[in-house]
Amino acid sequence: MIRKFVLASTCLIAFFTLSFSVIAGQLYRFPDENGVLTLSRSLPPEAAQKGYDILDDDSMRLIQRVAPAPTADEIAEMETQKAVEIERQKRIELEAQEAEKQRAKQARIDRTLLVTYSTEKALIKARDKELNYRKEQIETYKSKLPDLKENLVEIQKEAADRELGGGKITTNMQKRLDAAHEEIEVRKKAIERFQAEIDVLAEKYESDLRRLRYLLGKQANN
Repeated sequence: MIRKFVLASTCLIAFFTLSFSVIAGQLYRFPDENGVLTLSRSLPPEAAQKGYDILDDDSMRLIQRVAPAPTADEIAEMETQKAVEIERQKRIELEAQEAEKQRAKQARIDRTLLVTYSTEKALIKARDKELNYRKEQIETYKSKLPDLKENLVEIQKEAADRELGGGKITTNMQKRLDAAHEEIEVRKKAIERFQAEIDVLAEKYESDLRRLRYLLGKQANN
């Protein structure tokens, strides 16, 4: 019984000795309420908020430096920066997704281009055919404009002579005037439309030709 008591007492002494040595081996350094650096084996709650150092008791070597707890303004700033970073990451992801979509779209266009035109000559032939058709249409519409304008002038002269003679322009004559004006405008708009198509097609074919040359050259190098 005495032996067990001695053994238990020895364990307790060893435990308290170890605990004391752990506590004794560490000091806290922190500014007090006046800003003066203070050493202590215990850390007041207010000091923990302001930041502190943990020192080795024997060598006074710095073991760890604990930063002050952030203020409300600093917390708010950190939250703002976090939100900004989240938005930046979202934007980067969206841009990456859009870039991938564009790459996939370009790949589909390239496949279609290579299937449609096996050579540059084939593309140029198709381009010239489409452009020449529209040029011919423009010339056809332009060639008829002088006659239409002359016809309009004759109707206008006829209407003017009637008014000078004290008469009025008849309903039929007004219809002829309106029809002559409309026919000229229709042909002018058709010419403008075909010219716009030529401009668009010429630009598209030029772009396609550059891309086809690149793709064919890439195939040849592979």
